[in-house]
Amino acid sequence: MRANRLKSLTGKGVLYAAIVLGTLVLADLVMNLLGVFPPTYDYGDPVAGWVAARPTGHMHDSECTEYSTGERVAYTRNEDGARTSVSSRRLQQDSRVFKIAVSGDSQTLLCAPNELTHFGVLEHELSSAGRETLAFDYGAGKYSPLQAYLAVRRLILAYSADAFVLNFYTGNDLYDMLRVDDRPHFVREGAGYVIADPIWYQQDPPGVVRRSRILYAFRAIGNRTGLRNVLVRLRYLHAIAAEQGKGLLSVAEYMNDLRKSASSEVGYPAAFAAQMLNQQLFFHRFPGSREETIRRVRALLELVRREHPKMLLVLSALPSYQLVQRQPVDASFLRVFERLPITYAGGVSEEGALYDTLRTLAAETGWIFVDNLRPLREYAGGQRLYNDFDYHFLPVASAIIGHAQAQAIAPYLRAPGVASSADAGANRSGRVERR
Repeated sequence: MRANRLKSLTGKGVLYAAIVLGTLVLADLVMNLLGVFPPTYDYGDPVAGWVAARPTGHMHDSECTEYSTGERVAYTRNEDGARTSVSSRRLQQDSRVFKIAVSGDSQTLLCAPNELTHFGVLEHELSSAGRETLAFDYGAGKYSPLQAYLAVRRLILAYSADAFVLNFYTGNDLYDMLRVDDRPHFVREGAGYVIADPIWYQQDPPGVVRRSRILYAFRAIGNRTGLRNVLVRLRYLHAIAAEQGKGLLSVAEYMNDLRKSASSEVGYPAAFAAQMLNQQLFFHRFPGSREETIRRVRALLELVRREHPKMLLVLSALPSYQLVQRQPVDASFLRVFERLPITYAGGVSEEGALYDTLRTLAAETGWIFVDNLRPLREYAGGQRLYNDFDYHFLPVASAIIGHAQAQAIAPYLRAPGVASSADAGANRSGRVERR
């Protein structure tokens, strides 16, 4: 009797499932025929994954909110979407000025008027020193250094830029070099690396057309609830863990660490993880990733040097709040470590070692290295260098960084050849191509 009852329930379950599936398919066909509820798309950028601003064909002001103060800030973008008060036409045609392309992640984008960001300070100081300079920025939040370069590469060529400043944020950019979600990324091929296209998770692949309204609805529900993002992240992390001989337990431990790193004491609860601790925790749980990301950074620096053999290339290392060690350290930050398997001192040590590695890589690949850590640590004023909402640079820190960049670049403007840094020990080994 029990077997017959189970068989009956199974049969009914299959029947009901078939009815539901058939109803959904029929509804989908009807909506397609009537053209109602069409799917909407959020297409990714095929080159950079996403962009901070798309070309508009005209100069325009954008706005942002500095969340630590609630202030609304306006800044100018040109016709191509670059942050600058100079038109695309002038940047393309004016060969008398020294033109600097700048890119990086949210620590470059920043919510401040252009003249108060580090690229604005850099432009002003070089111009004041006697060489008219125009700097244009194309940074975007969450960019990896590879994305930062690819996003600005077209403008470097279009404007015939004389220099490229890559702002490398040591708090999370080394981790971001490993990420594949909606962003171009390096993969190994033979003795070198190639650039693989983004794996589209949150955004839609460029040009894709989906016709099923039902599947679109399920996808939208997954995005809104965050379930899809969790599943995608688990898939990515499991692949990383498997490469290092680890399993789902390590993945679960890492994700639990991220959960515990959130803090209700700051405006953006995930600020500490997003800006510093995620990278530290990732390398703690998956230590083999540290050397892999360093190899990818070298591949990027070599790629840019090969593509621009006569250009002045500047690697500007931007340290995190943790590495600068401004005293007193926010108590809310120190309290987070009480529930994590890492320490504040350990984080300072690790990021410091990675910072020094960037210095070495720059020398070996023919880039100028800008040390922003020393002047930030030496700042004796009473103002905060990072806000206490999401720990991004404030204008006082941007002024210090822009000044350090100007000091590093100025000697090359006075030299007979602007790109003399290209011969400073450039390592031409390895290869990187677009796959």
